[in-house]
Amino acid sequence: MRRTTLVLTSAALVGGAGVIHLAVAPAHFQEFFPFGLFFVGVGVAQLALAAALALRPERWMLASGLAGSLAVASLWLASRTVGLPIGPDPGRPEEVGMADLVCTSLEVATAASLALLLLRPPVPGRRVRRPWPAMPLVLLTAALSACGAEAGASGMPWAFDVAPSVAGQDGVSVTSLTAVPGPQPVRAFTLVAEPGPHGTWTFNGTVPGPELRVTQGDRVRVTLVNRLPESTTIHWHGVRVPNADDGVAGLTQNAVPPGHRFTYEFVARDAGTFWYHSHQRASEQIARGLFGALVVEPRGGRVAQDVDRALVLHDGAGPVHIPASPGQTVRLRIVNAVVPGMDGGPETVVLEGADDRVAALDAGTVDGAVLGPERIPLGMGQRVDLVFTVPPAGRVALYEETLRGRETPVERTFDVLFGATGARPRLVATVGSGPAPAASGFERLPLFDPTAYGTRTTNPFDGAGFDATFPLVLDEHPGFRDGTVQLVHTIDGRTMPQSVVFGVEEGWKVRLHIVNLTAEWHPIHLHGHFLTVLAVDGHAATGAPVALDTVLVAPHQTADVAFVADNPGLWMLHCHVLLHAEMGMGALVAYRGVTTPYEMGERSGNMPE
Repeated sequence: MRRTTLVLTSAALVGGAGVIHLAVAPAHFQEFFPFGLFFVGVGVAQLALAAALALRPERWMLASGLAGSLAVASLWLASRTVGLPIGPDPGRPEEVGMADLVCTSLEVATAASLALLLLRPPVPGRRVRRPWPAMPLVLLTAALSACGAEAGASGMPWAFDVAPSVAGQDGVSVTSLTAVPGPQPVRAFTLVAEPGPHGTWTFNGTVPGPELRVTQGDRVRVTLVNRLPESTTIHWHGVRVPNADDGVAGLTQNAVPPGHRFTYEFVARDAGTFWYHSHQRASEQIARGLFGALVVEPRGGRVAQDVDRALVLHDGAGPVHIPASPGQTVRLRIVNAVVPGMDGGPETVVLEGADDRVAALDAGTVDGAVLGPERIPLGMGQRVDLVFTVPPAGRVALYEETLRGRETPVERTFDVLFGATGARPRLVATVGSGPAPAASGFERLPLFDPTAYGTRTTNPFDGAGFDATFPLVLDEHPGFRDGTVQLVHTIDGRTMPQSVVFGVEEGWKVRLHIVNLTAEWHPIHLHGHFLTVLAVDGHAATGAPVALDTVLVAPHQTADVAFVADNPGLWMLHCHVLLHAEMGMGALVAYRGVTTPYEMGERSGNMPE
């Protein structure tokens, strides 16, 4: 390599490292002020060295740059292996991010190129000439530097308060939004989060965690004991809890550290099938097993069915058997906790061997007719209650299969003709005795349409105006987020925690117009409230108005939903495909004047997704 090319390449390498150091300096000032000063100093020194090398390289510059690059790279290696003796976490190794990996690679390359230049002493006083052969390497280095700087600048915020501020208005803290003391009977539980076999994380040693069964009107008191190696929380999915007990790290509480405990308390206002799961690093902790079923039986006693069983679908679960006698009626409360892939495809469940009816969707009861075999799609987080009678002979079987995409009659015909039927149906459960019926051809079964099922009755939004209507545009694009290259998932062009905020006031009737611009499925979950589906793709819902907390939006579909703002607080609104939420697809429904003392980000360790 010609000496001129080597000089300009060295200048580009060290200058690129300097740009990255300056890009990440603001975050380091927040983390630890001396770290910020260090990064500014190193960045300025590297840019100055780059300029000096490009203009008039001298031997002392080469030696100084070589020593400095090796020193900074060695310091980085120590910080990622044994930790530094100073800072916010002395002696604790830091995580390796894209920005620091690119920067260190540039510094190692700088050291190598400067060492080669030291073996070729420059002619004193001679300026660099004929720079053009070095341009490809310089441009490549500039591109790497830009990527590293963008990754560093797009890292998880060190500290971020998601609550909107209202000028001149006193705030109400989420910490005060708790269950009012009362005479309700108390149902107390303890959930111990601890490591389990084969890398699982469990509640009370099992995956899923123990079923919690209470009666509508009970005061539910759950103590979380954390014996995991990292912090965690519990979110009560679909339950209209007071805001302080919603379990979202950095929004309604600080995540519970290892060795600590936290008590949740709420009154079970609504009967139905719910579930609970971690809302700290949810994409990891739910996938490892931190979830379980919560059943609230109606006030005054159990449901009318002879057998009442909750069934949590999840990865790796084997089929279960539920004893039942011929002629008995059975209620299966099915919770979808299966972690989907990037396409977000829902699980479809089919009951074989008996006709059934859909008695509830999420927590909303439905008065509907008996169905023949149909595929019932459930996005992650959704639930369905199926009621059926055990036949005189033979078992009833429940099967599930992942829906691969938004199916149309043409697509389904194509699948049948060419055998593209996807994964084979999986047996989930059997009920009763005798031989289990085989799975029907799933691809030939119709998809259940919740907007057209059940007896139509009035709902709070019939003929009424709305106090607010918000667009909810779901989109994605390649980009940098959390210090890495991701397929960034957005709501209205923004990502959590710097998300769009929908400001509401208590008593408002709020309409959300959801537009899915992606080729993926998105189960959109609103904490603390029930949603009513008004229309899908512009067609008004004709079935029973069901209280949902998670609405499944198909690829390139639109959906209009509404809710009554009757539970003050700060509430997450996000996609329940864990990958999508981790990549930013979240927003906030904020009651005006409500504030939070908690923050998301590296400083607090609160990472809800």
